[in-house]
Amino acid sequence: MDFRLSEEQVAMGGAVRRRLDRHLDLARVAQYADAPSAGLDAELRRAAAELDWLGVTAAPPDGGLGLGLLDLAVVAEALGAGLAPAGVGTAMAACDVLATSIDPEQRRRWLAPMVAGELVGATALRAPGGSWDRAGIAVTATGDGLLDSGTGIATGDGPLNGGAGIGTGEFLLDGDAGISGQAEDADLLLVAATTATGPAVFVVPAGHPGVSIRAVETVDRTVRAARVSLTGVPAEPLSWAHDDGFEHVVRRLTVLVSADLVGAAGTALRITLDHLRARRQFGRAIGSFQAIQHELAELYVAWTTITQALWYTAHAHDTGRDDAVLMTSVVKSRAADLARRMSAAMVQFHGAMGFTWEHSAHLFFKRLHRDAYDFGDDGWHDPIIATAAIGPGTHPPQSLPGGPP
Repeated sequence: MDFRLSEEQVAMGGAVRRRLDRHLDLARVAQYADAPSAGLDAELRRAAAELDWLGVTAAPPDGGLGLGLLDLAVVAEALGAGLAPAGVGTAMAACDVLATSIDPEQRRRWLAPMVAGELVGATALRAPGGSWDRAGIAVTATGDGLLDSGTGIATGDGPLNGGAGIGTGEFLLDGDAGISGQAEDADLLLVAATTATGPAVFVVPAGHPGVSIRAVETVDRTVRAARVSLTGVPAEPLSWAHDDGFEHVVRRLTVLVSADLVGAAGTALRITLDHLRARRQFGRAIGSFQAIQHELAELYVAWTTITQALWYTAHAHDTGRDDAVLMTSVVKSRAADLARRMSAAMVQFHGAMGFTWEHSAHLFFKRLHRDAYDFGDDGWHDPIIATAAIGPGTHPPQSLPGGPP
């Protein structure tokens, strides 16, 4: 099987990297990390809308390109390689979630303006301390609206009061939606909530008085995050074709986080290699020492293998292959392990300067560790892999501690 990207996909990733090289180098990323700027986030979203990054998986009638998850992962990998602030990736993810709706009217009202950059969306799918599945949802949806168990379409009479145009069923949301990246900038929040028939993702107007958005301090300051809670907020559920729509969304976002991680890890490896070629001790480049060569060779093999597995996993989602679910956990598990190894190696091989604030190593360390735990690390995904390999009932469910990313 040929695991190479197409010429068009390679060109797409290259175009994203060139854009970042010209307008967002690591020095500017470091400035953003010192003082996170809503202005830079807005600038990046405008560029993403103009260059069609937001609508990669949206259908052409919705203003998008009508491509697959693999194409979107190529863009996400390129953004990760440049350590682009998370705002543009969050907007891309929100568009991809909305693109899963089977209701064309719903996509016309919400997705098309988001793809065009006229509305800003953010996702809030997990409560603090909750698991990375439906058990981790702490928001409940109540009211007269009913979700059809076959289509996920809301039914009911009358518009929602104060819903800013939202309304197909009378749903009200209450609960803690957890930490959401770029929530302070959002016009719409895509919130996971539990209904009488199972989990669903709801479109929530961020400006509703029942929505509380409180900024939180993050370790990785390339993301501006906030704690979201809801009290009696009217909301519209996304229309899905299957009951496992929530799991489908989470797996797609897991692939995108893995792509961001792979991109950042690749740049961390390149920067480290450049340093080891230039730095000399005992009259020799330190990269010529055998112990260092072995470690770097192992990291390169791991990064290359995981990158290829990532492309295959995204392709498996696009083509409906049976192993798409399993491969999502495999890739995220191995990528999380790579993140820890690569970030540690970058700091260690740069010596004393790797521990300074002036060097970019700390930016990669924080980004890689955030990506490692976002949507589950190896401690979360390994039991899923083991269950698939040797059968159910052998591993108890696990939850990760919550908190700011």
